[in-house]
Amino acid sequence: MPKYSFVAKTNDSKTVKDIEFASSQDEMVAKLRARGLFIVSIKEIIQEKVKGTTASDVLNKKRGKRTSIKLHDLTMLARNLAVTLSSGITLLRSLEILAKQAESGKMQQVLQECGTYVREGLSFSEAIHKYPKIFPSLWQSIVEVGEASGNLPFGLDKLADYLEMRMDFERKIKSALIYPVILVCVSFLALLIFFKVILPKFTELFSQFNIELPLPTKIVFGISAFVAKYWLLIILGIVVTIAAFIYFKDDPQFKKAFDKISLKVPLVNKIVLVGCLERFTSTMYILLDSGLPLVYTLDASARGIGNYVLEKELMAVKERVREGASLSDEIGKLDVFPALIPEMAKVGEETGSMPEVFSKVSSYYQKELSTKVERIVLVFEPLMITVMGFLIGGIVISLFLPIFKIATAGV
Repeated sequence: MPKYSFVAKTNDSKTVKDIEFASSQDEMVAKLRARGLFIVSIKEIIQEKVKGTTASDVLNKKRGKRTSIKLHDLTMLARNLAVTLSSGITLLRSLEILAKQAESGKMQQVLQECGTYVREGLSFSEAIHKYPKIFPSLWQSIVEVGEASGNLPFGLDKLADYLEMRMDFERKIKSALIYPVILVCVSFLALLIFFKVILPKFTELFSQFNIELPLPTKIVFGISAFVAKYWLLIILGIVVTIAAFIYFKDDPQFKKAFDKISLKVPLVNKIVLVGCLERFTSTMYILLDSGLPLVYTLDASARGIGNYVLEKELMAVKERVREGASLSDEIGKLDVFPALIPEMAKVGEETGSMPEVFSKVSSYYQKELSTKVERIVLVFEPLMITVMGFLIGGIVISLFLPIFKIATAGV
């Protein structure tokens, strides 16, 4: 749908500048006149590319707004939308208000487009379904259940609680990983400078003596010569590798291969599995507690688990549960899932308290994931220091060996 920027005046001569969607310029004029505005100018915005960004992105930057959508934006949207709807404000008006308040220019654009879809007769769940990369399956399921039950504010409120918890949890994990990442980067930079700047001076020094260098010294000098010659290519290779990973991470084939490998690599597989189980149980809890049927909950939870292998397994479980099988029995057949989940699911089936059961299991896996990350961070520091000590010690010894040989020859 075309987008128009306009300048208009109110009855008290105040200037209004904004951007809105309309099917034509005539409709845009009618909308502004219906609001009692005196039109100064209207111009259609052409969505053209400007150095990899759209014209709307450039406009958002001029307004000081981000062009990305973060978890914080989705959390605030859920909370604020629950508040406005609970206060009796219509959905369409709520979307208009929240679009103007959005910190992200991209979020503002999405909310304006959702408002247009709602105005044209679509439900809110149908509108956000058009943006699967922005609104995950959890969002779509909760909104759909809320609309069907007539209690959308309640569902959005619970969604906001969950997203706030998720945001706080991810913040703790990222904070714990900052130090190890900095330590690795500094260590790599130090080694690069050592091989590029310092060791070549020793190479020149020892070349003045007519001696056969020991093998460890030859290896170190060989590495130094390679780094000194190709250091720019080494850095470029690392940058290209990281960029390629970021570019291909959403590619289905790459994601399948990466997810399979991540569940097989020692040490890494345990953290990946616990993280997936935490997402699965948390999503199960929030959707079941919102009133979504078990089969639909399994479908949304499987798609949100974040691993292709586990998603495929859970989709098969969903189909068998749809046919009448027990959730606890079917999950118990999966080797990759620990015994805790099927046992707790069985308790929930027998007592009729599935949401409460999955709430406790998700809390358990959140604590376990935090503990595992903290332990890795605690072990990583002395391990990194030990590795660096061996590397530096080996280099120093390789430099002293020729000196000993020269001293012996001199004697």
